[in-house]
Amino acid sequence: MSSSLKPLKSVAHNVCHQFASTLNYWAGDYGINHFARSVVAAGNLVAVDLLAGTSHPTLAGEGAAGARQLAAALPSLLVKEGFEPNLLASATATYHVRGPLPEPGGNVAYDCRVEFTTVGGRSYAVDLSELNAP
Repeated sequence: MSSSLKPLKSVAHNVCHQFASTLNYWAGDYGINHFARSVVAAGNLVAVDLLAGTSHPTLAGEGAAGARQLAAALPSLLVKEGFEPNLLASATATYHVRGPLPEPGGNVAYDCRVEFTTVGGRSYAVDLSELNAP
């Protein structure tokens, strides 16, 4: 295990960009667009528990599937950066969708804050603002 939490920045960026990839396409649209529609329906802001795969508020449909997908991806993202998945006591990604919802295949703007707390009590957070530009 790395003594520095700096590589967690890469993990956080990957969490925020997980849906934005043009390779993440299902049910007729990009993953970020499905997720954004669910977030907007829930009030434009959602916190995803990356360890449990749940969200607050609870997302419906594709949004709930997205929360589970993020949680499922986290262990491999951690291992890729040299961390054991059990390093984290908590992991949260908070998404705020801003601007209009996109047409299928379009772009959505969003802000993402990822917060990690290790079992040793160390905390790390990253804030990103992104425009999904396929």
